[in-house]
Amino acid sequence: MSLDIAVWIPNDQAYAGRDVVTAPPGTSTGVGAESFRYELWGSATARRLGATFLPQLADVTEENRGNLQIPPDRLDAFEQECLLLAANIEQLSTGTGLDAERILRYLTTMLYAVERARPIQGGVIIW
Repeated sequence: MSLDIAVWIPNDQAYAGRDVVTAPPGTSTGVGAESFRYELWGSATARRLGATFLPQLADVTEENRGNLQIPPDRLDAFEQECLLLAANIEQLSTGTGLDAERILRYLTTMLYAVERARPIQGGVIIW
């Protein structure tokens, strides 16, 4: 399994209160292997750097089912977190033992999802 990101639009009539938007053809939606919940996004290094959204992927509960849902009104803060991690990519790479370029690709995928969500007043979900 792997972690994927999607754009969603709030809709009280839809399953789980959201309609998931199909990604444009050729769009990458992968943001890491399942193990990256803990090894990367929930790592002590990510937390030390100030990440608060992405570490929630490591906190799987019955309620969230391991999904990280960012509502439209929190997109700016999520974007800032992604930019913060990108700006500190060497520390994140060294602290997790993962390839910096690979991590940057995942962060770029997340930032692109935020770009796609904004004009439609949507949010993003990582699952």
